[in-house]
Amino acid sequence: MASNENISKEDVEILVTPHQTQLEKIPGDGAPENEEPTIASNREANQNQKAEDVNVDATSGFGSSQGIKNGVSNSDLSNPHEVLLQTEIEPEKQGEAQSESLLVSEELSQQLETEESKVEEALAKITSPPLPQRVDNVEMSMPMPAKLPSPPVPPRNENGPALVHRPELPQRQVINAETLHLKAPHVNVVPAKPTVNNLGRSSSSAPPILPPRRIGNPLDLAAQKDLLASTFKKNLLFYKSEDTSIKSDLDENISILKKESDKIDAHQLPEEVGSFWVQTVNDYQHTLLNNIENLHVQLSRGIPPAYRLIVWQLVSYAKSKSFDPIYKVYLTQEAPFDVQGFEDQLNVMDGIPYTNAKRITNVLKAYLLFDSECEFSIDMAYIINMLLEVCEKEVDAFGLFVRLMKVYDLRLLFLPSAPEIEILCYKFDRLVEESCPDVYHHMVEKGVRSSMFLADFFATLFQKKLPNEIQPRIGDIVFLESLDSIMRIPVTLLYNTRAELLKMDFEELLEFLKSGLLDAYIRQEGNAKSDSPSLNNCMDKLLQNAMMEVQITPKSMKKYASEYDEIHRLDNEREEQYKAITGKNLHLQKHVRKLENGYTSLNREHVTIANELVKNRLNIESVLNENNGYKLQILDLKKKLDSEKKKQISIAYVPNDLKEDLEETMKKNAQVMDENLKLQDRISELERTIEAIKTANNNGTLFEYSNSRNHSSGTAWSGFKKVFK
Repeated sequence: MASNENISKEDVEILVTPHQTQLEKIPGDGAPENEEPTIASNREANQNQKAEDVNVDATSGFGSSQGIKNGVSNSDLSNPHEVLLQTEIEPEKQGEAQSESLLVSEELSQQLETEESKVEEALAKITSPPLPQRVDNVEMSMPMPAKLPSPPVPPRNENGPALVHRPELPQRQVINAETLHLKAPHVNVVPAKPTVNNLGRSSSSAPPILPPRRIGNPLDLAAQKDLLASTFKKNLLFYKSEDTSIKSDLDENISILKKESDKIDAHQLPEEVGSFWVQTVNDYQHTLLNNIENLHVQLSRGIPPAYRLIVWQLVSYAKSKSFDPIYKVYLTQEAPFDVQGFEDQLNVMDGIPYTNAKRITNVLKAYLLFDSECEFSIDMAYIINMLLEVCEKEVDAFGLFVRLMKVYDLRLLFLPSAPEIEILCYKFDRLVEESCPDVYHHMVEKGVRSSMFLADFFATLFQKKLPNEIQPRIGDIVFLESLDSIMRIPVTLLYNTRAELLKMDFEELLEFLKSGLLDAYIRQEGNAKSDSPSLNNCMDKLLQNAMMEVQITPKSMKKYASEYDEIHRLDNEREEQYKAITGKNLHLQKHVRKLENGYTSLNREHVTIANELVKNRLNIESVLNENNGYKLQILDLKKKLDSEKKKQISIAYVPNDLKEDLEETMKKNAQVMDENLKLQDRISELERTIEAIKTANNNGTLFEYSNSRNHSSGTAWSGFKKVFK
């Protein structure tokens, strides 16, 4: 039976047959970098014990050595013809942890001893190529064989049970992966697959070994869960983005800081606290990856004053020689603000010593010349004063302030648009909603938004409200856990004073959140006098409770920021859509005005035409009246004309005799006309007769004439004469 549990940071592939069992170990933590880990075989130990647990632990830090330990599975020795070992270690990764359990039964151990003795006798009779010598230390530059040849194995004894002997193999080569700056080790082990016999069953009694899970860089994993690791990773990325010359300068100054820390007398502190901060300064990443819970607890209690400046500069990479000439040059230039007026304001501000006024002015002047995009703000004086309380030199405070503004994104609070304020306020709202839902809903119900009272809080890092002895504790939180971490303080205050908050209306609630939140907490803790020593204890308790009770993770902060970006994007889209609709509405309004003007002109024309129509109708009525008058006159004239005609007819009377004569004449005329027609017919007949006579004469014949025709024509002519008698 064999089981593997692989938790690593480096890719290591191991191919093991059922005939091989090998164990590797490395030296413990704390070895120098130039010492390679050794590999030892544990073959004889596996024969005398039933189970053996091998725990592998790999840690890293500033200048710490890396260790890699791999477990080996022990399987059933049933096929002596296959031996394969392959180990591949990537030089860019480092091991973290691996544990392996080996269980060998007593019966198998005894059988193994018997088989080994018999195989040794058989091997003595067979000439085999010499095996390579064990290698304990291997340099990074040495190539690693992809596959080791297996030595010849004697055949099985047909009369007796199969004899299996595991030949002596060379030590596996383990190479220390070249570590990056402040990068944790990383190991992954891929075990071999068991062989399969002809029946399709595994030849090993052990279950198949599953491949290990691939785990990323431990610093990346820690950065997703804790603000300490997230802030350190951000600073580390800033360090890696610098030029080579700047990196060498920062490395040199890190060494100087460590040497300065060695001069500090740690015996003045409690033994546990002193040893912890000594170890933290010497190897901050090691402490971050292996003792982050204790680091969080110590941070809640505050960094010891002797180590505070060293830790700040070490974590933020603020110790650099390049700041000295820059700071001196800026001091000789003209300040972008009224220096004398600013110093007068500092002299009357609470919480800022009179002796620090000139030093604050110099640091602020140098930074505003260094970062021209950032606007001048009196709130910067509180932050610089906190830094000067820790730093003896102005240039050290200038370097720390530059890192706060540039790397920790504090400058976004002082830009003209101040985008970070809205993001921090949204994060704070979401944090209050999860931590104190009743307070959050009460504030929403009363119309109080966090941006109404938190802007001053973030811009001064809460320095206005805290005594001078407690102010550097805020710097500890910001430098080690970023700006998001200080949101724990107002959340804790809201939680402890929620009984009073839930009773207030809008105006009283807003005034209380702006100025009375901390005072209410002090009264609740029983510290009536603000200048008493108990005030420091109260503030110390506040910071410890805030750090230990309010949970803030980088993942949740990123989620809140993405939510704000999405909401802001939707708001921008709505605003753009509103602008587009507004522009279209203005265009339509202009078009409506144009149409209204056209309508007005048309209306005027309509009125004019209507007036003309009325006039024309009046004219038509008058014309119709005239027409009716003319018609009456015509009727009268017609009547007169008819009467005149009747008069004329009555005057021109024709006698009756004349009428009779006319009628008789007409009858006679009709008779004449009839006779005339008959004569015409007779003339035509005579002409035809003449023609016939001529034709007969020409032909020499005799023409016969009818007397009846002559008689009839004579009768007709006599009738015609009678008509005119």
